[in-house]
Amino acid sequence: MQVVHVPRWSRLLSLAPLALLVVSACSQGPVTYTGSQPRTPIEKIPSGGEMKNFQLVGQNQLLDPKFNLPRGMGGGITAIRDCLYAGSSIAYQPTLILDMKDLTKPTVVGEVPGIAGKGMGIEAIEAVGDLNLLVNTARNSKGWTEAPPKVAPADTNVGLVVYDATDCKKPTIVSKIDVKNTFLHYMTLWRDPNKPDRVFVSVTYNSGVPEDGVDVRVWDLTGCPKSCNPKLAGEWGLRAQLGIPANVTTKYEGGTRVDNTQTHDVTWSLDGRRMHLAQTKYGYLQIDSSALAEGRSCDPSPAKSKTEAGHCLSVLPDFKPLAAFGTEVANVHGVVSIPGRPYVAIQHEGHACPFGGITFAYIGDKDTFSTYDRQTGQLVAPGGAGSVGVFRGDLYPRNVGTFAIPEQNPDRCPRQGDQIPPTTAATGIYGADVMRSSKTVHNALAFPSVLFATWYGAGLRAIDITNPSSPFELGYFFNKPVPEVRYCSEGSAGPCDKPELDAEGVPVRVKQLLPPDVFARSYPILMNGHIVYYDENSGIYVLKYTGPHANELPQTGLCISHNPNVVTPGFEPCAPYKTWSP
Repeated sequence: MQVVHVPRWSRLLSLAPLALLVVSACSQGPVTYTGSQPRTPIEKIPSGGEMKNFQLVGQNQLLDPKFNLPRGMGGGITAIRDCLYAGSSIAYQPTLILDMKDLTKPTVVGEVPGIAGKGMGIEAIEAVGDLNLLVNTARNSKGWTEAPPKVAPADTNVGLVVYDATDCKKPTIVSKIDVKNTFLHYMTLWRDPNKPDRVFVSVTYNSGVPEDGVDVRVWDLTGCPKSCNPKLAGEWGLRAQLGIPANVTTKYEGGTRVDNTQTHDVTWSLDGRRMHLAQTKYGYLQIDSSALAEGRSCDPSPAKSKTEAGHCLSVLPDFKPLAAFGTEVANVHGVVSIPGRPYVAIQHEGHACPFGGITFAYIGDKDTFSTYDRQTGQLVAPGGAGSVGVFRGDLYPRNVGTFAIPEQNPDRCPRQGDQIPPTTAATGIYGADVMRSSKTVHNALAFPSVLFATWYGAGLRAIDITNPSSPFELGYFFNKPVPEVRYCSEGSAGPCDKPELDAEGVPVRVKQLLPPDVFARSYPILMNGHIVYYDENSGIYVLKYTGPHANELPQTGLCISHNPNVVTPGFEPCAPYKTWSP
């Protein structure tokens, strides 16, 4: 064998490029994280917030005039023209009205009258702008057991307040709706795209367990606000119709698990013939609401069996619910339809690690499938000649994709007996910096290719949904939390001190034992091309999204999800977008 001798200097030259690569790699800074972004520690968030593909345009901390502090304990939002309504999670402060004509300067201009002793707009406050119709929830106040608010006996079961908002800065009460008990939790609207004066409001009862087993009630608001006489139009309950308990207890080796099966909230299909139900741990399903949508005569009382006919609301035959997110720690919380395609984004709320994320479900009822014969290049019917397969995602919804954030890995959740570190490392269990506030999704606004979601302690997220099977993050906004609030937020955002009471026992201040955290909680809405949302601690934020698919966001008017046709009849969340109907 011939031996080739390579000169020593030649061998050294051949190693030089490798050495340069090693030196170059070692001299580079940290690689930018391009996946879903972990929430930055509070102390490292800049004063103007930390963001990717967003620009902060305006904000209002909603200062309490008595204490000159951000009021805290914020709620849901909606809008009529240039008026933004910002709800409250407690009875001790009202829903506020902000003038949004100049989006760089959101300005408080008034208060919405409400029900004394109730939290007005804790999560849900909705509107139909061109009808001057505003509807607010009057819910049992969040707060502190040491000082429960007082409600007048006549208002005990009042759960909805209807307003005339002809002057959007001075809405007036035209009706109060007795919702049958004190367990109201959520509310949504559906407007008939063919008869735009026809409006229904649906409520759910997830704040307790009603004796009658009813999860959903619907009232007809047609004529409101000018001639307002709400009429009960339909009732439905999983327990009432199918006998499934509100709470299911499962015993297993080492413990017991209790899962709630009640309806958290409802989203109507665009045509109103279906209701998408966020049925907590029971899962996601649709029920038949076609009798109401089409104006057919029907029995408004709840069906008492799966086959009982003639009711305004009923389960579909042979349906199968879609299980909750991930490890099913979180509840199915809300359903938002994806414009232009037969998919829904299902938000899951869970305050225990690993919290809750978003699943994307296929719900189409018309798409067919066949087998591709690779020998002939032809499509072959799956069941033989003359047969055809239909996915029927409306009856059997399919989970096609999931989006979560880095703080949602089950294997990193602390277990009993673990010593929780103050900060989270690259591996190992989450630290107190993650665990001190809930890192769950709450609400979403969807366009054909991009979805915006509020994520409690993880801020606002922009998600690419071009392919629902593989969603990925496009941007984020982490606001710099205010250093102090008048009213400490609920337990999902950190520990509270005992309330400071006045002479009549009313809480005038509740301090947080830790500095306030990021707390993005309301539905995001679009106002004149800008994303607007309510951080429960730090107030109203106005953002311009600058990332991919920004061209899908209309630059004028409103876009509001979860309430079909309320902005423009025939569209959701706004023109020109339409969502799935059966």
